[in-house]
Order: sequence, then C-alpha cells, then structure tokens
Amino acid sequence: MVAPVSDRPLTGTGWAERLFPALVFAVVFALYGLTAAPGVLFGDPSEYQFVPAVLGIAHPPGYAFYILLAKLWQILVPVGTVAWRANLLSAAVGAGAVTGVYLIVRELVAASSVSRIVPRGLRLWAPLFAALSLATATDVWQHGIHANAHIVSAALVVVHLWLLIRWWRTGRDRWLGLFGVAVGLSVTHHPITLMGLPAYGLFILAVRPRLLCQGRVLLMLAGCALLGLAPLLYYPWRSPSVPFGPTDMRTWEGFWGHVTAQGLRINLFHFGLADQLDRALVFWSLLRLQFALPVIALLVVGLLWLVQRLPKPALLLGSFLACHLLFTLNTVQDVMAYLLIPFAALSIAAGVGVLAPAPLWDSVSKAGRGMGWAARVLFVFLVLLWPFVQAVTNLQRGISLRDFTAAENWVTAVHRRFAGTGEGAALLAAWEYLTPLWVHAYTQDGALDEEDVALVYVSTAIPWAEAVWRQLEQGREAVYVPDYRPALREAGFRLLPERVLYRVVVPPAADAAPEYPLDVWADDRVRILGYDLPSQAVRVGEPLTLILYQSVTEPLAGIWMPYARLGSTEARWTTDSRLLTTEWLPGEIVAERYELPVPFTLPPGEYALHLGYADLSGGRAELLLSTGRSTVELETIKVLPNSQCPAERVLEGAVANLGNQVALLDARARSGWRGREAGWEEPLAVRAGRPLHLTLTWHALTTPRDSYTVFIHLIDGAGRPVLGHDYTPLGGACPTYLWFPKWLPGQSFIDPYRLVVPADLSPGDYWLEVGLYGMTSLRRLPVVDLTGHLAGDRVILGPVRVE
Repeated sequence: MVAPVSDRPLTGTGWAERLFPALVFAVVFALYGLTAAPGVLFGDPSEYQFVPAVLGIAHPPGYAFYILLAKLWQILVPVGTVAWRANLLSAAVGAGAVTGVYLIVRELVAASSVSRIVPRGLRLWAPLFAALSLATATDVWQHGIHANAHIVSAALVVVHLWLLIRWWRTGRDRWLGLFGVAVGLSVTHHPITLMGLPAYGLFILAVRPRLLCQGRVLLMLAGCALLGLAPLLYYPWRSPSVPFGPTDMRTWEGFWGHVTAQGLRINLFHFGLADQLDRALVFWSLLRLQFALPVIALLVVGLLWLVQRLPKPALLLGSFLACHLLFTLNTVQDVMAYLLIPFAALSIAAGVGVLAPAPLWDSVSKAGRGMGWAARVLFVFLVLLWPFVQAVTNLQRGISLRDFTAAENWVTAVHRRFAGTGEGAALLAAWEYLTPLWVHAYTQDGALDEEDVALVYVSTAIPWAEAVWRQLEQGREAVYVPDYRPALREAGFRLLPERVLYRVVVPPAADAAPEYPLDVWADDRVRILGYDLPSQAVRVGEPLTLILYQSVTEPLAGIWMPYARLGSTEARWTTDSRLLTTEWLPGEIVAERYELPVPFTLPPGEYALHLGYADLSGGRAELLLSTGRSTVELETIKVLPNSQCPAERVLEGAVANLGNQVALLDARARSGWRGREAGWEEPLAVRAGRPLHLTLTWHALTTPRDSYTVFIHLIDGAGRPVLGHDYTPLGGACPTYLWFPKWLPGQSFIDPYRLVVPADLSPGDYWLEVGLYGMTSLRRLPVVDLTGHLAGDRVILGPVRVE
C-alpha cells in the first residue's frame, strides 16, 4: 500500500454534505424518469426491453451484464409494463453515472490544496456543477430516458475512474481490487468500455511504479478481474435453449464471433489521417450541443488546473480522453452513444475548472465581509444557472420522450389491421419495425396468430424482392411492408399505400379503392379515381398527406405529375422515388402517397385543397381537367397553429429550407486557398485528383420525422453525377432520427466533408448540389421557399471548374 495523497475528509463532515450524492441521484433520477418514454420504441431500445425479460441474448456483442442487470431490475421494480421498467432502468443508471461524476470531483477537491482556500460550504458546488452539467447534456439525457445498453457503458466507465481516483487518494488496494471487478464486468458488457485501458495502465504505473514487481497485488487484481468475467457464463448456459438469440454459443466459434461482434468491425477506423481536422470539427459541433461555451471554457481551465495541481489525475483524464476520442470519432456508427463516455470525463474537468479561481477568494474576502458574501452568492448562482438554463432549453426543444407514442401506435395499428382476420398475410419488416411487436409478443401476451399475419424479418442477407417472392410462393394471400421500399418498385412490384402500411402487389394492381371516390380526367389521358386524406387538419410547418388513385387507358410516353394548392401555397412534386407515368400499365390502379409541406408563414385558418396535373415532359404546367378547369377542389383543410415554428430570421437567412424540417444555414467550399460561399457565381477552380472541402451547417427547424441521408454531388451540364457522397450527417456521427427523433428544434450542426475529385475527370465546368433524402424511401426532401412553394429537391451551391 502506498501513502495516501490526502487524509483530509472529502468536502467536510457535515451530514448535509454526506447526503448530497443521494440528493444528486434523486434529482437526476426524477428528471429522467419524468421525461422517459412510456412504452416501446423502435429498434434496439425495444430489444433491450424484451431480451432481458425472456433471458435471451441480444445482438452482438451480446450484453451479458446488461441482460442480467435488467432482468434483476425488472423483477425488483414491478412497476408498469416491462418496457416501462427497462426505460426506468436507464434513468436510474444515468442518474448513477451523474452521481459518480459528483463523487470523482469531490475526491479531487479533497486531494488538492484548494480545500484550504475555498470555504467548506462552497466546495460543494464544484462537484455539483460537474454533475448537473453532465445530467442536462443532450446526449446523456437522451440516453437516460429510453432502454439502452450504452448508458450502462458510461456508468461502468465512470465507476472505473472513481475507483482509480479513490485508490490514488487513499492508497488502499481494496479499491484497486474493486476496479478489477468493474473492468471484468465491462468485458461482459461492451468493448467500448475498455478503450480506456491504456490510460488506466499509465495512471496505475504513475501512482505505483513498482506495481509490476508486486506479485501479490497483481494476483489480486487478476483474480478480481476474473471474478468480474462471471456473466460470460450466461452465454453457454442459456444459448442452447434461448428463445431469442444465437443458439451456438457453446462452441468457441459461436461464442467468440458473437462477443467480439465480428460482423460489425467494418464500422471501425473508417477515416484516415487527412480526415482528422474534419472529425475534430464534428466533435466541436457535438460538444457545443452538450455544453454551453462558459462550461467548455471551464473544462479547458479544469484540465490545465489538473496538470498544474494534480498531475497524476491529469494524466488519467488526458490519456483517457485521447483514447476514447480517437476511437469514437473515427467510427461511423453509434458515435453519439460512444461519446457518452468522453462527455462524462469532460464534465469532471468542468467541475474542476470551477476551482481554478479559488485563490481569488482570500483577496475578495479581505476586501470586506459584505463583498465576500456577495461574491459567494454570485458564484453559486452562476454555477447553478448554466445547468438550469440547459435543462429548460432542452425541455422547450422537446427532448422529453414522455409523449413519444409512435412505436406504440404502430403496434396498435398492426394489431387492428390483422388480429382475427384470418388473412394469412405476411408483414415483411426491417429490425426497427419488428422489435416493438416482439416486446408485446414476449412480455404482454400480444403475439399475432400466423393465420392472421406472419412477421418476417428482412435483413441484408435476403434482398427485399427475394423475401417477397418467398412469401408469395409459400401461399401467403398478401404481403405488406411498413415503409416505402424503392427496391421493390425497381423489381417490378407495386406498392399500394394502406394507412400505416404498403401492400406489395404483382402488377397490374386492380383492387385498390379510394376512401373518397373521384372521376376526373386530366387532358383525357390520366384518370383520377379518388383519394385518401388521413387527416383534414394539419399544423403549420407540418406536411399534409394525400394519397391519389390514378390510372391510364393506354400507355403514356411522357412524364405527368399531379400538383396541389392549399390557399396561396403550391406544391409541385418531384419525380424521385415514384412510379412514373411511363411505367403505368393500361387499366391498372396506381396509388401514390404525396406530402404537401404547409409553410410556417401560412396563417392558421381553413383553406381549400385543390388538385391539378402537369405534363413535365411536354412543358405544360397546367393541364385542362374534365371539369373544365385546371384544378379540382378536394376538401377544406383546417390549418392549426404550431408552437414549434422557427424564427423568421432563421428562414430568411438560410440558404435553403428542406421540407420545413431542416434548414441549410451555410455552405462553404474550399480548394487550396480558394473558397466560396453558397450561391457563388464565379466557378471554384479545383484540380483533378485534388480534394474539394465542403462545410455545411444544418439547423433543425422542427422535430425530424425520418432518418435523412446527406447527398453531395458534383454534376455535369446534363445533371448527371460525376462525383458523389451520400451518408448520414456528420460522417455518420449524428443521425436526424434513430429509433426516435435525435435532432432537437433549434440545434445547429457543422458537417464537414472532403471530396477527392477523380484524377481522370474531364476538365470543364460542373455544379455542386446538396440535399437530404429519406434513408429507406430515398425520397428527397423538397426545397420550400419563403412563400411555401416547392422549389425542387436539391440546392445548387455554385459552379466548379475542374482543371
């Protein structure tokens, strides 16, 4: 055992100070619990709800520790549904991680000479500031209100840091032994928790350089780590009869392949050395979403203060942050989940930064008793103000999932559609749509009878078209999918919208019937049979959904498209991801879903919805209808006010408004020392084979309704892409929607890209276009101008001259 760093009490000996950790936990747990999702969600969160309940095995790496922890929690906390209990577990674990940060900063306060300078009462605020700054950070809060294993990863790593700091401060090896147990448990949970091992090793050797020669301590540490590995025995015990998960984990190949997530390694170390500046810019953008600028300044001050006052903890935190950030920022999936860990470490530094001005206390106090108390009150106010402002801001932006019922509504809709029908249908769905149904099937006796509908999981192993053919060949009466799949349309199938589903039909489709029949011809060529209008009321800024049923009596050689008017707003829909008139079969019924974005500038009230048709190939903007007019009135739509409308200055100052959901605030392109801003007219010269740097700034206008992909294309004069990049925003780091909305209204994101112009690209003039499209539907978000009209589906930034 080494001599302790300090034998001073943590921050005092009063009973109030001893209760502070419990108070921190209670407050944060209440905050997360009150804003937690009430039930099931889409995708992985639902898996984390039902797999522990049935003692299954989750997707790689398996999460043995989480499964056992969640199962124990679901037994000991019999409150509400299993889904709600799992969400509540995340709230408790998140509150525990925040409390751990409080304890770490308190240890650092006790170990430093600052304890002699700052009055005992004020020494409470440094750890409290660190804890509350982390608790109200967007990323941590979002993970604390829904079932997930990543908040457990963050909590485990905070325990690592606290045990090491505790060992360093007290010199007692029992804390090192507990650290070994915690590391062992982390191995059974997720590999991301082990990224700090090099930092841990450096710190342990810096504290006790002769540790490698102390065999007894090393054996104790190894034994404790082996004890922590005990949850791994769950896999071979449970695998042979597991109700959900792999059944081959009694074999070494099956065991090792699952716990090391071999199939997911393609996501690791995705970026090279040339991308590191861009990745640093991505991190800065994400950091700004977590902490206000004063907090970021304090965390920088805190790191510097640690280097000066407590170099060994500074070594631990500094090397820990370096290891985690280098790994996480060069990964392309689960980035926000992995960043929970470095954000926790940075909040520790922010708490320490509060101590930096401590030497000023003596001089302030000497200036006068009244001034000293006034300074202390102001200090406490400022320390508590920033986390409070952050909490209120996040609540106003809609971070709470308390009202998130989209997944529950999906389950209800599926049961209403199929339960008891005896239809013998098949519902083909990707992971995110099946997991909520599995939660109800496994934990709420909500399994659907296969005589009504069979749930079929479609993954990358089986293409969508092949999966449909398999079901049809097995005699299924009908096949449905939950979302629009262009791959099915390209394979020749028809996708007929039916409320929350699409029915997959082998053409020609002849049995689709509109809810509101209509018999109107456009130029005597296209027949409008009717329409569905799921709702006749819509809020400002949201889309009005319209499903049209159409047909032709003979083939059309040109592309015709409908358009709609709502009040003074006109929507000219684009042709992407639609079955174009050139592909329609004579006599078949073609049903297409359209969305009309209601502009933020449209005053609430009642407006007539008009429908018209245009001949895009022939250049005729308005075709004559059989009614004798260019449009036909469908219904009266009630436009309601919306409390989430963005400020007018945001819309007016933006480069483009994409679908009333995301604004492109700024776009800057650079090649060498030459740069341009969005809307440039003079070509930006780029040499073939050299990189073109582009930095986009996105702004969430409202809560996103889908996971959007950013597309960046260099196009020629005919509009054909010659260079492109399509990916999730911020290089995969920050999706707009993953299981639930991730971007919050009012948030801004800096999104940098480095595009290398092909060396063999012909010299000449090109244009740079950007935009967003749905990840699964591939349908582009329309550009909405200030009057609410649709202005295409891409933003042309400016010309590029390849030399």
